[in-house]
Amino acid sequence: MNQKKKIALSGGGYCLYAPRFPRFQDTPGFADEVLLASASLPALFVLSFIEKGRPLTMHCRSTTLDRGKATLTYDDGAGLKVTEKRFISQDDRFACELELHNSGKADREVTVVMWTTTDPDGEPVSLEGDSFRIRRAIKGTDNVEVPTDIYYSSPDSKGARCLQGFFCEGGSDRPDYEETPWFEMELLPTPRAKRPMEKPSPIVAGSRVYCGLFRPIALKAGGKAAHRFEAYVMFKGKGINFRSRRPDPKDENGWNGFWDKVPKFHCDWKDLERVVRHRFELLCLLRTPHGAGNFSSAGVCEGNGPFHQPVAFSAPAIMREARWLHDPTLARGCLKLFFENVLHNGQAPGRVFISSLANDFYHADWGGGFESLDAMHPDRATKKAVLMSMQRYVKWLANNRDPEGSGLTDIVNHFEAGQEFSRRYTVIDDKADRAHEFIEQFRLKGVDVSIFRYRMVKWLYKVADEIQEKAMANRFQAEIEVIQDTIRRKMWDEKAGLFMDLDPDNRRKTNVKAAVGFYPLGTDIPNPKMVERMLDTLSDRKEFWTKFPVPSLSISDPYYDPTGRWKGTRKNCPWNGRVWPMINSHILEGLTYWAERGNKKAQKLAGDLLKKTVTMMSGELEGTTDTNSFEHYHPETGLGSRYRGVNLYLHSFMLDNIFRIAGGFAIRYGEIQDDPILAEQPDFKLLGMPLGNKVYDVERKNGRLKFAVQ
Repeated sequence: MNQKKKIALSGGGYCLYAPRFPRFQDTPGFADEVLLASASLPALFVLSFIEKGRPLTMHCRSTTLDRGKATLTYDDGAGLKVTEKRFISQDDRFACELELHNSGKADREVTVVMWTTTDPDGEPVSLEGDSFRIRRAIKGTDNVEVPTDIYYSSPDSKGARCLQGFFCEGGSDRPDYEETPWFEMELLPTPRAKRPMEKPSPIVAGSRVYCGLFRPIALKAGGKAAHRFEAYVMFKGKGINFRSRRPDPKDENGWNGFWDKVPKFHCDWKDLERVVRHRFELLCLLRTPHGAGNFSSAGVCEGNGPFHQPVAFSAPAIMREARWLHDPTLARGCLKLFFENVLHNGQAPGRVFISSLANDFYHADWGGGFESLDAMHPDRATKKAVLMSMQRYVKWLANNRDPEGSGLTDIVNHFEAGQEFSRRYTVIDDKADRAHEFIEQFRLKGVDVSIFRYRMVKWLYKVADEIQEKAMANRFQAEIEVIQDTIRRKMWDEKAGLFMDLDPDNRRKTNVKAAVGFYPLGTDIPNPKMVERMLDTLSDRKEFWTKFPVPSLSISDPYYDPTGRWKGTRKNCPWNGRVWPMINSHILEGLTYWAERGNKKAQKLAGDLLKKTVTMMSGELEGTTDTNSFEHYHPETGLGSRYRGVNLYLHSFMLDNIFRIAGGFAIRYGEIQDDPILAEQPDFKLLGMPLGNKVYDVERKNGRLKFAVQ
């Protein structure tokens, strides 16, 4: 299976079809991995075509994606043609709409069988006459249970009949009808009455339950028939009983509702145009509504596979992507989702699940995300809604990650900064890379996390001052001065030309040159002399300026490995030399900050880095126009981490970088300002850009920027 041809479908609910390693996506139905909130199933259902008791071999001839639906065409080589429209609705229905066409000269009778397997544990499968139901608490990420109620049916008309279910030993995970217990039977059996299946005793370990329904379809010569098959996913369990409202049939998968509120971008730089489109597609695929369990607000998941849940590490970056939508609900929801679920001690949860909150924690750039969101969609109500929770979080950071009051922030395990497997940590504790849980193992004063805290406190000072919380604002102001001064004095390394982590035991710099040492560029902490040294280090081909920069660890570091290997083993999330888009976004933001202030070298590096990053994401390096968004990339070849299978991943704010640098305009003081970064800005049109309660058309032509209210 060529991963470049992967299908991804979503309806904006809690479910996603984006298999990491698809094997059977050319099989009718959903025969590959599906995600039900944070839980995954290896397959949801298969559609098989039976004639005279034997399965037909259907050949997939074409696959197209249009308006959030996959259309696949099949034929059996003997006159039967089938068109399948596969999609997920807004209310989490996995739907397959079939059109069967008998192009032969003889009448035919074909039976469509919708079938699946499940484990024999938990509540018995309910056989319901013309449908069946599976209720399970499925274990998802970190063994968090997702209570699901899946109702399988063919709802468009009467005629479907439930198959008798069977407990069976053996079998594979292939979508082959020949493995089902009904294949050997002369007639398809049906249950005698509506009732749950009775469990046999004993049940052998590794057994499975086969269940399904069928619909006979008579096709005259030249005749056609159309039928729909669907699996409706609801979430029901302890404390959760969620069933979303049925969507408008004219926009069942929410495609029109989403894309009507997306700005239209056209540019002479076509790779850039495709990347912008893809970033909005990611928001479309990974968005979630509010209402189920802990999802008190709408939000956006971090990615597909194990990342299909809102994650604090990426949430601020996603806020900055989603702020370009007309409707700020998703962007604000990314903020509210975490600070409406703050723990009793003030800690913000690392991840939010439907049925629980993860007992972990991620440092995140909440201040940068919130400030960027407010610049485009200012809202006092949102500020008031989250300010008290964010104040509690700042206090928790001070008490738990800076107990001595140094002004610098601690990292206590190699997960919570989102950058595991790096010499940043093993230089402090040589067993740091062996941790498997989010528990305290060491203490490291981190550059990146100290900058995140600084930006958050600085922004909250402005918020508190704006809404007349003077005492709170004064406390934040005092904290700003301490953090700023300490980072500048204690973390700067003149010889290396960047900021470094500190070992809190001896108060010495670790001498590890990590790319996060450039994060202060995006703030007022470094002075102009420091900035020049940082730009020299960044552009040094022996340090960080690879063919496709910026590697997470300096080339000169003994643990640097561009292939993602850590101590001889290729890791899923290595931070010892791979290029991570999140790092690039922060560095691009820092280069922009100083380019705005007239630094010519920062302007040139910003343009070069953006161009190389877009090249990595545009598909050009693989000879395709299919854009991508992988977790990390090779710093010399620019190829992404396909081995992870995670090709939908949001943890950078590329839209901000693109519109600011390639667009050459800034959003300041509630208005659009022409502020070119590049020597030659490309011509573009951005139609429908939101700002406050207005929508603008922004255009650059022959170097001149024009904008007008729609």
